[in-house]
Amino acid sequence: TFTYSLNTKMAASKKKRMEEDMEDENDKNEEDIDDSEEDYMDSDGEEEEEAIMNEEVQVDFEARVPEDSDFHGIKNLLKQVFLKSHVNTSELTDVIISQNYIGSVVKQTIMSDDEDDDDEEDDNTVMAVTTVINITERQDLSCVKQLKALLEEKCQECAKDQKEKWFKVLHDQDKQIGFLINERFINLPPNLAVPIFESLVKEMEKARQKKMKYDFNYYLMLCKSLKMTTDAGTQQDVFFINSEEEIFRDASELNFSYSVADEKAAVGKGGWSSEEDMDSFRTVLLIPAEKLDNIIQRIKDELAAT
Repeated sequence: TFTYSLNTKMAASKKKRMEEDMEDENDKNEEDIDDSEEDYMDSDGEEEEEAIMNEEVQVDFEARVPEDSDFHGIKNLLKQVFLKSHVNTSELTDVIISQNYIGSVVKQTIMSDDEDDDDEEDDNTVMAVTTVINITERQDLSCVKQLKALLEEKCQECAKDQKEKWFKVLHDQDKQIGFLINERFINLPPNLAVPIFESLVKEMEKARQKKMKYDFNYYLMLCKSLKMTTDAGTQQDVFFINSEEEIFRDASELNFSYSVADEKAAVGKGGWSSEEDMDSFRTVLLIPAEKLDNIIQRIKDELAAT
């Protein structure tokens, strides 16, 4: 397990505006000094509110191994991806929990008093899950067969020119394919991705040392994405809900997107100012496994630059 702390400071721009207003106030005529006590109290109240708004808040997230009690939380995150697709998310969740030596679930660290211990379990929400499943070795599972069938169907509909390549990769017994799952609540920051992926890489290395099947040729990803629709009805570039997945896309050997708008996906809610102009998609990526370390480093570099 590991803990990640996120520090945020609220309403910085509002504070700046208030300071500018105070400078303007100092330039006013001295007759303004005779403002009423009521006005003073109002101003004092605003300053107190501003002090609260600008208070630095630390939020701690804890990554743990998946366990049985996480079943419903993990399944709900998977359903965000698959929506109404015919993929058995219950079976997929069972696989994730059964191989708990690989991957992590993320929860908010809760510091509670003894009297609140009874409520802690209710607040112990799974906020993210990151793991990898070997779909070559687990090809006989219903959920894996359904996943492959889904991708082949959508590729036929949306990227016919790639169909032959996708079919060959998905059914090549000499190629080990890892289904890389990277799901989290939409309001969680991409900063969480770095320590989680670094931990995943270490866990896979330990598994390989034990002769377990985690030496992959490719990683397969299914990402939540959006496209903006223009006035002319044409669609623009893909926007990834998990922003770091754009870097995975850039490193991919194959990729295509398919619409899930008819499945009423509300994945963009709260994240865009003009949600009505955004159509929901899923973007499928095939990434050469040897690129993973460079991808993680690029994510770190991008985050450091922001």
